[in-house]
Amino acid sequence: MTSRDFAILVYAAIVSVAFVLELLSRRKRSRIPSLSTLFRSAMRTRPGRVGLIAGWAWLGLHFFAR
Repeated sequence: MTSRDFAILVYAAIVSVAFVLELLSRRKRSRIPSLSTLFRSAMRTRPGRVGLIAGWAWLGLHFFAR
């Protein structure tokens, strides 16, 4: 297994966990916040907005730049 294969495996695991957490957050009386709730609360503060923009830029740089 190359380091590229390992990195893809780790990113796939992160996306899978996020998907499962989103499904669990949709249940009634769930204490897990949904992804939209997390983004909404992060966008209320300046550091949160900067963090989301930095994360989006990092994601774009690593996945979409070729």
